[in-house]
Amino acid sequence: MVNSRPLTARRMAGWGVGALASNAFNTLPGLLLLIYMTDALGVPPTLAGLVVAVPKLFDLVASPWFGAVSDREAARTGRRRRLMASGAVILPFAFVATFSSPVRGDAAALWVFAAFLAASAAYLCFQVPFTALPAEMAESGEARTRLMTWRTFFFTLGMLVGGVAGPLLTKDGTPAAYRTMAVIIGVVLLIVLLLPVATTRDVRSRPSVDVRSLREAFRTARDNKPFVLLAGVLFLYFVFTVMMLTGLPYVATYFLGGKDQQATVFLVFALSSTLGVPVAGALARRWGNVPVLFAGLTLWIAGGLALYVAVGASTTAVVVASVLPALGQSAGLVAMYALLTDCMGYQAERTGQDSAGVLSGVWTAVDTAGHALGPLCYTVVLSLTGYASATLDHPVTQSATALEGLRLGFSVLPGLLLLTTVPLVLRYRRAVAGLAKAPDVRPADA
Repeated sequence: MVNSRPLTARRMAGWGVGALASNAFNTLPGLLLLIYMTDALGVPPTLAGLVVAVPKLFDLVASPWFGAVSDREAARTGRRRRLMASGAVILPFAFVATFSSPVRGDAAALWVFAAFLAASAAYLCFQVPFTALPAEMAESGEARTRLMTWRTFFFTLGMLVGGVAGPLLTKDGTPAAYRTMAVIIGVVLLIVLLLPVATTRDVRSRPSVDVRSLREAFRTARDNKPFVLLAGVLFLYFVFTVMMLTGLPYVATYFLGGKDQQATVFLVFALSSTLGVPVAGALARRWGNVPVLFAGLTLWIAGGLALYVAVGASTTAVVVASVLPALGQSAGLVAMYALLTDCMGYQAERTGQDSAGVLSGVWTAVDTAGHALGPLCYTVVLSLTGYASATLDHPVTQSATALEGLRLGFSVLPGLLLLTTVPLVLRYRRAVAGLAKAPDVRPADA
């Protein structure tokens, strides 16, 4: 093992707090950047949509490349610190700049685009090596699960920062309100991004004189069958769970009464998910990660069915039903990220080289793709069921079919579509069972 320092709670928390920044950064632009440009800066909607979408496409393409860069740094220096530290320093300032445009109209679109693209690149500089580190911090599956429990705990806290604090700070809707929000959140981001850099300064990677090309690294990742199957699970998981969360504002508007009810449901969802993390981690260490992943998927599916009934009842019923998918998120994320680190460990044992950076980069790209396609799937449901766009000045009455469509897209449809992950999880379990028979190889936790 490269690192023998014990994994104390302080050390695990010091690393895991980085997930708070990661999720807050992912959540806030998704919630606020579009409406900031259209309503506060006067950017045309189509142009504003491009400004939000293009950096996401950059993330999708660039993530594996940043993974290869991280692996090269690890091979040459035995550490991943430099790339991670640069991202931690740049990201908060680029985030503040994104919501601090001094100009309006089309010129503002150019400002926001440049700042958001810089923030996205800085995010990858931090996120890719950050995700690769657990495979180097811990050797056993039990220790990696403990690390992922801390990560998921802070990840869910990031939902509160991004999904609750951000909108509250910008409720006035003025450019000054957005700028104030960005400065406050930026300070938080700077602190929680630098903590993992400091905490993991002594973590060493496996140095190597053989620095592979990006194509060779991709080939190695492709040959890691457990990783490929697990990445497929992650992709489908995020497509359909994000699809469900995308529907919340529509359901709140047309069934629950408005934004206050939406905030209540989201707050209960985030708090339930946060509180469920320690339980999910304990169950994963006791039963294994694959059974806990199955449990998480079951809770999401059951939650989808329950939410369909609850939407027709009351806001209180929706709040109660939202606890099921919230607990499903706790279990699913703890298990999948622990299994990811096991796949990284298997890769190192099989090849004799540290490829955690490339695997982390591909994983981040798959994560991004799933988050991008989830809202698209929901809009497809809206289109097929005849949903009519509206503005505050020109409201419209939705047809019964459209109302049923937005209700189904929020509940039953994504819940049932999550069943498509089950065959992949079963194949993953069979794949790692086969690896267990191979000599001198530690398989991913089954």
